[in-house]
Amino acid sequence: MSATHLTEKDARAAAALQNTPPTGNPDRRLSAALWCAGVATFALMYAPQGLLTQIGNDASVSPAQASLLVSAATLGLALSVLPWARFSDRVGRPTAMRYAAATAGLLAVAVPWLPTFDALVAGRFVQGVALGGLPALAMTLLHEVAAPARTAALAGSYVAATSLGGLSGRLLVVPVADHLGWRPALAILGGGLAILMTILIALLPAGRARRSPVPSTGILAIHLRDTRLLALFGIGALLVGGMVAVFNYLPFRLEAAPYHLAPTVVSLIFLAYLAGTAGSRAAAWLVGRFGQRTVLVLACTCMAGGTMLSVAGPLVLILLGVAAITAGLFVGHAVASGMVGAHAKTGRAQATALYNVSYYAGSSLFGSVGGFAWASGQWLSVAVLVLVLTALALLLALLPSTTARRVVATESC
Repeated sequence: MSATHLTEKDARAAAALQNTPPTGNPDRRLSAALWCAGVATFALMYAPQGLLTQIGNDASVSPAQASLLVSAATLGLALSVLPWARFSDRVGRPTAMRYAAATAGLLAVAVPWLPTFDALVAGRFVQGVALGGLPALAMTLLHEVAAPARTAALAGSYVAATSLGGLSGRLLVVPVADHLGWRPALAILGGGLAILMTILIALLPAGRARRSPVPSTGILAIHLRDTRLLALFGIGALLVGGMVAVFNYLPFRLEAAPYHLAPTVVSLIFLAYLAGTAGSRAAAWLVGRFGQRTVLVLACTCMAGGTMLSVAGPLVLILLGVAAITAGLFVGHAVASGMVGAHAKTGRAQATALYNVSYYAGSSLFGSVGGFAWASGQWLSVAVLVLVLTALALLLALLPSTTARRVVATESC
């Protein structure tokens, strides 16, 4: 496309690609927009996780059934990311993200007031469908708009924002719920996140459709035959499934004997997400120094070691184990998701959408499977499940096809 055909927003994006500082600093604006998307999406998606014991007692459902409030949202997200990617090809990434943010903001306030547990599960599923347009398109927008030299830092910043969102959503609602009840707590959080979604809508650049010469079904078929991409999809699904199982059922362990911790105290375990924030920010540096495969192996090993620590009795060791699990997940996720976006030269939106499908399907599936593990052998069985998942992810990380050129990861993880 010649310069005479560029819109004002395209000109700004082109200037960014040339490392020319245009008016308004679009990289900084994009970073702020993606930060809002990461925090709001993950705070909204995982906020009920800190309240599962209270909701389970109030609704008279089992721990496995209570966990459906998390799994339903992640399942809705997993099923919606491909439609969101296709929709964004028609209207542009930013426009699609605006629709997603507006819908998710409205649902954030409405869903907590649904009267029955079954209605809540259905509402959370719809909420996940709306949220799917944000993580499905954030990385794609980043690669299309940001200067190449900035993609690694911006991607790490976005993943760090997702960890902060996951932390704040889980941590903030519990003390409010202790005083007002879990429904008002979720509604108050939803109101704050609706404001954040409004800011996101204002910060996103103008969007234009980016049509691919290959039909979307053909692009998906190409990606599904790519062994490197399939391995990366599997790594994301297995690692996040293990971490979600940990956070779904650890509160049930800590609120029971011999710990008898109050829900507000138990919610402090989510401070382990700060380890994930640090890990995702450090991922690009680690890959540049040690290479992709080494960092993926390190992430899997860190999760496995943390899981074994969590089986110990002393509370300090349990907390250290959870921090290691969280750091391992976010390092692995930052590297794997960045490699997907960099490796897919055609149909990048579809490739990142497929990664998100596998990632959130893994979260939904293994988060629920963890309930069966808990019912059969409580925490020891949950730990065994997580170790199996991390071992499978490690095998995928060691496959020769998983590793791309180092320069790709240092620019894109």
